[in-house]
Amino acid sequence: MGTDLSTPVLLRRIAQLEATVGRLSEDLGTLRTAVSKQGLQLPRPRGVRARVAYTDSVAAGNSHAQAIGGLAGATARGEAARVQWVKDGLVVSGEELAQAWGLTRQALAPAADRGEVFAVKVGNRLYYPQAFLGMDREAVASICRALGDLGASEKLMFWLREHGALAGKSVAAALEAGTGLAKVERLAAAWARERGVSRVAAAA
Repeated sequence: MGTDLSTPVLLRRIAQLEATVGRLSEDLGTLRTAVSKQGLQLPRPRGVRARVAYTDSVAAGNSHAQAIGGLAGATARGEAARVQWVKDGLVVSGEELAQAWGLTRQALAPAADRGEVFAVKVGNRLYYPQAFLGMDREAVASICRALGDLGASEKLMFWLREHGALAGKSVAAALEAGTGLAKVERLAAAWARERGVSRVAAAA
């Protein structure tokens, strides 16, 4: 394939990556806030280069990590972030969630197929948002269905984020404080639409 033919493809790919990096930077802030609320102290690097360096350090497990470029590097950093979610207690195992809900672990798979729950894959295991533990199964199912076909990471960000529309609270905290489920469902649907539009714009 000649350069003239490949250039538009490359430009579209660059636009997609830039949009993804923007969302990841925003989501990183959400994750850092959630972790700090658990009493953990994290460094606060400034700027894009500092954030990449921080994530690379997590990926390598020490402060002497070397940055990995390209798609392989992005994949490695994404997996490292997921491992950190487990360490920080932001997600829990299927066994823990099933026990909290009085289910068998196997019962979670059909619920996920129906869009009533979602899980993020870390290594070879599936993990669920820690926020699910103290919530009613039907409430979780309603909100998850409203999030539609978004990716698991984007759905997790919705659950972790403190939303202005919920008086600066996370979903679980807002419901616990008495916010109506219907309001949270509407917010979830709006979140799904917004993220869906962002992905379409990046691919255009």
